[in-house]
Amino acid sequence: MQRASRFYYGWIIVAIASFTMMIIVGIYFASGVLFAAIVSEFGWSRTTASLPFSIGLLSYAVTAWLAGRLFDAYGPRWLFPLGALFMGTGLIVTAQATTVWHLCLGWGLLAAQGFNLAGFAPHLALVSLWFERRRGTAAGLVLGGASLGALVIVPLTQYFVDLHGWRWTYTALGVATILILAPLNALWQRHRPQDIGLHPEGAAVDPLLAATPAPALLGISHLLDTLRTARFWYLFVSVCSIGWLSNITSVHQLAHMVDNGFADLLAASVIGFTGLLRAISSTLWGNLSDRLGREPIYTVGTVLCMAGIGCLAGLHPPAALWWLYGYAIGFGLGYGVHGSVQAAATADLFPARHLGTILGVLELGWGVGGFGGAWLGGYWYDQHGGYHGAFVLTVFICALGCLGLWLAAPRRNRLRPL
Repeated sequence: MQRASRFYYGWIIVAIASFTMMIIVGIYFASGVLFAAIVSEFGWSRTTASLPFSIGLLSYAVTAWLAGRLFDAYGPRWLFPLGALFMGTGLIVTAQATTVWHLCLGWGLLAAQGFNLAGFAPHLALVSLWFERRRGTAAGLVLGGASLGALVIVPLTQYFVDLHGWRWTYTALGVATILILAPLNALWQRHRPQDIGLHPEGAAVDPLLAATPAPALLGISHLLDTLRTARFWYLFVSVCSIGWLSNITSVHQLAHMVDNGFADLLAASVIGFTGLLRAISSTLWGNLSDRLGREPIYTVGTVLCMAGIGCLAGLHPPAALWWLYGYAIGFGLGYGVHGSVQAAATADLFPARHLGTILGVLELGWGVGGFGGAWLGGYWYDQHGGYHGAFVLTVFICALGCLGLWLAAPRRNRLRPL
């Protein structure tokens, strides 16, 4: 069946996954728009306003392993519609908020679990089941969809917030998420290529593979064996740094730009431009890592990302526009390396059939790092009247994450290069 068809169904899987990630991640990364709106309406301190977002990251972190385990057991046709339902309901509840605890429930718990169930870990596990030789490329395309979410969803959300207010906007986003993503994934997603008589792209053809039963869940003893390896913890440090970087920027970058004299719509448009560059670079970095190795490509992307964050830290009023575009170009091109290469490196090191659970456990690091970044950004602002020092610290955390990937050494487990 695989040889008779010119088109591999795995690319349909990638297309649906990319679109789903564009919506889910785009909405979650529009947290900066929501943050600015609630600060403006309620007049809370930045630390208080950061609390729902930090709780969301914490709830995501402590349950990400469960999302991975549910993916391994039930697959995307059940899990991703459930995630869309959680996300949509969380946005609708958020739109009715009048107190901090309302936001903690809507965004911090419900929306965060939607991001968990239909987010990074299960999607990256899915493409690793379908692809071997072009694993980095496939992961890059899926994460490119996530980055397009920043390009499309963030400025669009800001536009409708300016036009109709944040409550109407987040209600509409919640309804659209449920009505579009739930049926799309229930109808067209598939768990494994073996389910439709195919084999993973790039794998040796085994005539008995189509009849292979679904793999067993990763047992507790095997999971504990994984947790005892130094490579796992090096990856954990690397994922922590990605979580920090992702969330200190998504929550605080727009407020930082506006604080330094830029119009909110201009700031949202620049953030959207970074999303376009991230979408392009995710696929590029993933493809290059398939050919040239994970660690060297990850290093190049990290250096670009550090340069971009350095430009963001350098914003002071009256700020020159080139600082803003320096951030967009450096961060946009560099950040794309983190998801695609990190996910491919994890799949190189650990068995693909249990990858959902392992990626889910690693996402604890993403949530812990994200909690630290989101919270420290608000705390730093309240203590020092700006975000500059917090972004300088972020540059060093990026370097630490790159070191973690080198120490994990996925190059020792790689298949032959393309």
